[in-house]
Amino acid sequence: MGNELLTNAFPVAVRSSARNAISRLSGDSHAPIGTYSVTVNGELLVIPYRIYHDPNAILRVGLDATEQELLTCLLTRHCDGNVRQENLKRTIGSKSIWIPPFVVQLASEYVKEILDVIYENAELLDGRVYGSFLRENQDFFGKTCERIRSYWDCYCRDIRREDYVGFRLLRIFQSFLNDDASPPA
Repeated sequence: MGNELLTNAFPVAVRSSARNAISRLSGDSHAPIGTYSVTVNGELLVIPYRIYHDPNAILRVGLDATEQELLTCLLTRHCDGNVRQENLKRTIGSKSIWIPPFVVQLASEYVKEILDVIYENAELLDGRVYGSFLRENQDFFGKTCERIRSYWDCYCRDIRREDYVGFRLLRIFQSFLNDDASPPA
């Protein structure tokens, strides 16, 4: 997947903005590894599992707000967990429909500090946007649940299930599925 194919991570309506944002990424000498697919408003999106661009070589000057957000989304897929976490913090409060595929995927990964960022900012998640995404991607959400259970089972069993941040996130996501409401307090 070259840089041009990274535009497929976003809805058609913002692909020209994505193209401009992606043009700021340094070459594609390190091709992304793997992809995952989700549906957003009936459109199939193909998102890289990991990208390897140098975040320090990205010139953000001159990008509009949408282009900044799209670039930030892609950087949540970076191979460096610190880069993923920093960019998650920049975008987690967005109400854009292309945000949930990136945030929910991060919730299914093993970096506890990233899970903490999502949980600590759960009140910023738009329940309607996330609920719609999760209903449209029930298989993806099922895999997210399985991964969270698996990571807890392998690495965090010393933490009670009800106290593990991954399970707390699942309860929040489930509340969005049930009633499109804000996260539980």
